[in-house]
Amino acid sequence: MPALQLLRARILPHWPVFAGFGVFFLGSFLFLLAGASDRQPIAFNHARHVENGMACDDCHSGVKTQARATLPTLATCLACHEAPLTQSAEEEKIRALAAAGKELAWVQLTRVPPHVYFSHRRHVQQAGLDCTICHGPVEKLSVPPRKPFRVLSMDACLECHERSRARTDCNDCHR
Repeated sequence: MPALQLLRARILPHWPVFAGFGVFFLGSFLFLLAGASDRQPIAFNHARHVENGMACDDCHSGVKTQARATLPTLATCLACHEAPLTQSAEEEKIRALAAAGKELAWVQLTRVPPHVYFSHRRHVQQAGLDCTICHGPVEKLSVPPRKPFRVLSMDACLECHERSRARTDCNDCHR
């Protein structure tokens, strides 16, 4: 069968499928290139805050007492930054948001699948895990992380549980 006939008979009837894959991969590439998932409302400097004596739970409330840790609210930031402490444009953004009556629109990077129950309290308070185990060396970052330090998968969780001899009963996490 000549090449042109093969093209007409086998490939052209399926062009919508090929075009769909092309659009999907191009869109995915552009999304990653643009970094749309890592834009934070302010370029938060974790290192500077840690140098000033702050701990993770000063801003991420609930990390030791609740199943879910929180992202800082505007009120949390304003507790220290209601009046200028530096000449930082990022610090000024906090007061501008407050004046506009808006909240910080953080982009959550680390996610647990919805079918999984995860308790920060259990891992941090009871098991004594350091935040860096899952979130990486955030305390050294002068800009927000661009992506999660670790993708939380079942294999990653089971590996950690087995290494630390923690329970691996399915019903503990899948409720």
